[in-house]
Amino acid sequence: MSDAPQGRLRLQATQRVRRSVDFDIAREGGRRFDAGWFLLWAYQRDDVRPARLGVAASRAVGGAVVRNRCKRVLRELFRRHQHELPPGTDVVISARRSLPSVGTEDLDKRFQKTLRRIVGEPSVQQ
Repeated sequence: MSDAPQGRLRLQATQRVRRSVDFDIAREGGRRFDAGWFLLWAYQRDDVRPARLGVAASRAVGGAVVRNRCKRVLRELFRRHQHELPPGTDVVISARRSLPSVGTEDLDKRFQKTLRRIVGEPSVQQ
């Protein structure tokens, strides 16, 4: 059984990185993780508010429909695993060109592996 909190895990509006300044702070001051299909930066803020997510997908990923689908999938992954991040963490994810061709199950495994690297847990080989 998972240690996730029971009930709905909604992604609140306050859990979104929206300002470009916050994106820049996370990219410049955070730790960078190369996850193959996406790049992830994790920045620890000086507060105890819930973890926040920012997602970016350039035109190299595809047309507007493809980019929006990629961002929607990444937001869903964050929503399901947000309890694994320490409070006060800003996560910025940049989709790569290869992301649309990946299945959601493989993407979920890679996302979980990256989150374990963020919190310092040893990753499990699968």
